[in-house]
Amino acid sequence: VKADEGRITYDVDIPAVDEIGADSSYISDIDGLMDKLYEHDIYPIARIVTFKDPYLAKNKPEYAIKNQDGSLWYYKNVPWLNPYNRETWDYVLDVAKDAAKRGFKEIQFDYIRFEATSTLKNASFGDLENGLDRKAIILEFVEYAMEELKPYGVEVSADVFGTVITSDVDAQIIGQDYVGMSRVLDVICPMVYPSHYGYGFYGTPAGQHSDLYPYRIINGSMDDSTEELLKIPEGENKAIVRTWLQAFTASYLWSGNYKVYGKEAIREQIQATYDAGLDEWILWHAGVKYNSRYLLPEE
Repeated sequence: VKADEGRITYDVDIPAVDEIGADSSYISDIDGLMDKLYEHDIYPIARIVTFKDPYLAKNKPEYAIKNQDGSLWYYKNVPWLNPYNRETWDYVLDVAKDAAKRGFKEIQFDYIRFEATSTLKNASFGDLENGLDRKAIILEFVEYAMEELKPYGVEVSADVFGTVITSDVDAQIIGQDYVGMSRVLDVICPMVYPSHYGYGFYGTPAGQHSDLYPYRIINGSMDDSTEELLKIPEGENKAIVRTWLQAFTASYLWSGNYKVYGKEAIREQIQATYDAGLDEWILWHAGVKYNSRYLLPEE
């Protein structure tokens, strides 16, 4: 619904969106599409890319992270929104509310974080930080989003880096508090793609890349997730864990470091999820190429 480049994928009637012309006709008939999804009993989730929004950042630079000299801060030629600026929150949530009105049953926030780069140390967030570290401000956004979306009756989920489950260093850098966010969200979706880990994780051979061991990486990381979420006392809200699984072949790792992620590798990841005691998973392929042979027939 709100894509990586900041464009809204269908026409919306939101003044802030209309002001900068951020909507598009990628989806030409959103209402017809929603009717079709409901007709086939498909659960529609609206992906909302949150703080990575070069379109809004360029058109409304007052919403963006800056350099110390006041110019736009870029990472790999992409400017980011300033998560400390609460006006960005309302922009994002206006889009999320529209998606809920259209019939999406779940709002899923992606890039709900800071960029993972040390160059942010030299960036300026204005006078908005008010003593809050990155984890605290992202958590405040989540809490605000949950409250704002409550009247719409939708589930709310968020994508998080898999490494933040156990690494406080990574959590501090990108601002994702795994346990804290799980106390608030309906669903949390850790991205634990084996290709994103290095060497020697979860009992894999030290000299071989984790991409070669899909079962071990998914099962080990989800066991860690379960252990971390035990910190949430019984009776308090605890998000459902719906793990992201790798449905792409990471050939960019070069020969010997990756395997083809076809039916076998995907089924291994799914089984690893179940063996870790979880019920839900979701597949990711950037090109949206999925094969029904990866999945078991409906009983």
